[in-house]
Amino acid sequence: MSTPPTMDVDASIAGEPAPNQHPKNVPQLHTQRQKKPLKKQQQKPKKKFFFTFIQTFLLVLALTLSTYSYIQLDSLDSLQGNSGEDAPEMLIRTEGRTADSICTEGGAEIFLGNDLNSNGYLDEDEVTSSTKVCHGKEGLSGPQGAPGTTLQSPSSQLNIEHLDSGNLACPNGGIMLHSGIDSDENGELDQSEIISSETVCDGLVGSNGNNGQAGNDGSQGEAGTQGAPALIEHLQPSPAVCPSGLILRFGVDDGSGEGISFDGQLHDDEVQSSIQICSTPLLYGPISDFATGAANGVTTNCDSMAWMVEQQRLLTAGVNGVDGCELWISEGYESSTHLLLDINALGDALPGLYLGFTSIQTSYGERVFFDADDGVNGRQLWVSDATVNGTLRIVDAGDSASLSSSAQVVAWGQGVVVNTASDELLWTDGVTLTPVFSHPFFSTLQQQNLDTLTLGMTTFATEMLHANSTNLWFSAKSQHDIEPHLLTLDADFQSWNLHPSGASQPDAPLLLEDGLVLVAEAENGRQLVRLYENGGMNWLTSLQHQGTGNPTTNVAEYLGIHRIGDTLIFDALTSGVDPQVWSHNLSSANTHILSTTIVAPGDWAGGIVHQQRVWFDCVAPGVAHEICSSDGTVNGTRVETDLRAGMASSNILGFQTNGEHLFFLASGQIDGVETGSSLWYLGIEGQPNLAYDPWPGMNNNSASGTYGELILSEHHLIFISHDGERGHEIHVWSHGERTGDWLIWPSSS
Repeated sequence: MSTPPTMDVDASIAGEPAPNQHPKNVPQLHTQRQKKPLKKQQQKPKKKFFFTFIQTFLLVLALTLSTYSYIQLDSLDSLQGNSGEDAPEMLIRTEGRTADSICTEGGAEIFLGNDLNSNGYLDEDEVTSSTKVCHGKEGLSGPQGAPGTTLQSPSSQLNIEHLDSGNLACPNGGIMLHSGIDSDENGELDQSEIISSETVCDGLVGSNGNNGQAGNDGSQGEAGTQGAPALIEHLQPSPAVCPSGLILRFGVDDGSGEGISFDGQLHDDEVQSSIQICSTPLLYGPISDFATGAANGVTTNCDSMAWMVEQQRLLTAGVNGVDGCELWISEGYESSTHLLLDINALGDALPGLYLGFTSIQTSYGERVFFDADDGVNGRQLWVSDATVNGTLRIVDAGDSASLSSSAQVVAWGQGVVVNTASDELLWTDGVTLTPVFSHPFFSTLQQQNLDTLTLGMTTFATEMLHANSTNLWFSAKSQHDIEPHLLTLDADFQSWNLHPSGASQPDAPLLLEDGLVLVAEAENGRQLVRLYENGGMNWLTSLQHQGTGNPTTNVAEYLGIHRIGDTLIFDALTSGVDPQVWSHNLSSANTHILSTTIVAPGDWAGGIVHQQRVWFDCVAPGVAHEICSSDGTVNGTRVETDLRAGMASSNILGFQTNGEHLFFLASGQIDGVETGSSLWYLGIEGQPNLAYDPWPGMNNNSASGTYGELILSEHHLIFISHDGERGHEIHVWSHGERTGDWLIWPSSS
């Protein structure tokens, strides 16, 4: 197969301006739905203020009613229990609501009640009250026009005031919701602009439980204990997702999980439900313009990035044409994107060139590990906590980790493991740097034992480096050439000799519950083998080239190995020139081809498990390069899309899955008009839909995915794209509205 498409001309690393393109004015980061082109807006008449206020009041009323139901106790039945522990738990459940006569644009319904059967779920017969929150009505779309100045009328505002316990309005504390019209348009609801205020008070889930039954000896039963208080927490949405909205979290101060009971704070493990409401459509658009203008800010060798969950920041490589390719940071919107550190003052640091960016949680907090060249020490391992002072070359007692192009990195043991240019396998948490066999978790005796077992071992991780929470799997050369090895956090060590007459060169590992499956060299070519944590092994396949009878040489090179139930799905080249889709059943030990017409599975985008199927790019008769999927059976292996009708390829470049939605970068058509490479999704109905086209218009191609990867965060899909105006830059698209995580409630109509 051919290589993925690239731009006709790439900008140089140092930010040399790109050749003249065909610039097209495109809005900056905005909040208009992509499918609804931006219309020229006119000043709204003041008579619409009334309708805006009605919307605000109805929302406040809905939230107040839902919370009022949540904290009311008198209407809920009380059950007899021992020490109060058997009292039914208060639950809140939210469900999406499709469009109907009540909510014409859909919305959500909130149900409240007691968990009478203690199954942890609010069943229908346990619901004591409910309320509805509807989506705002969406306006009609207008024709596409050139961007212009947006005129807006004063919008409604919803502010939240926290009430401490002990006040007259809410003895147990709570919140007061103020609504009104931002008449002076300063973005805040001033005291004189408040039209209505409603209190939402915290309450107790239950009163004291009934006394326990008297014992057989006549002793008094133990008294019931006080129920934990119900709490409501108000949070501001991330400005990278929703510029104006609110998040309400409901829970019980009962110390669930890692929470602390009766401390008056709602910890994450104590949250039972939440509502996220935004007064505008969720944000999307470019968040960087590193190289101002048409030059590429992200390009070949300068396209690594990682989202930091704890820090809520994007750490990325970028080139601005002045400092070279350096380290940048963003909170997910354009005005927050800035140069974090010029690592190489004399040239390009090229952060992430060999290793990319790996974000993990260490004992010191969240850290991102990457490689960079500071112009003095060569390419070495670096770490960043998203601050200037916390971005450092990793050095411990004068030792550092110099890296080559064969370097790999994997998270393990509250740090990362990396193979170095000096052929060492090192572990670091960003502070300590030590050989992996001297991990701080290991005792002195365990370290000495490992040193003996690994004496003379070389060529670490040139073929494989893989890990889960406890096990580190790696390849290394010993007396048996390059073979797989296992190291656990308990300092257990295992080695295999899969190919006695040569190197097994393990690759494409897939973790299983008791070990892993990988591809290794056997006497009859590349085959699947299962390794067990106890040192056992079992060859799974005996593939051979059907035309020549020669041993197989290409197995799991593009699609990799994926598991659906007891079935492994992988690619193998056993005939012709392109790999095909194969399966192996772990229970029956049967191996067979899944399709004789679908070829080149995963050639460009790899594969991903979604809804109990493996999804991958493929080439098939009549549709060229499209998306296929398989459940591991012949009848269940099929072509899923034809985004560009007929033999025009859709150039699938990346997959991510979130809930019931599969997102991907691809080229397609809408009513016969080419979209170029854009962001698409497959929803519940299975039909492809355009999510976001960074460069809309007839035959415009944003070339999304030419550089970098498609990244999924809790808020966004993040990828590199061209908008026709600023070259290749970082774009985000908020998925919460599509996946139903957010209610969209416009503040003005």
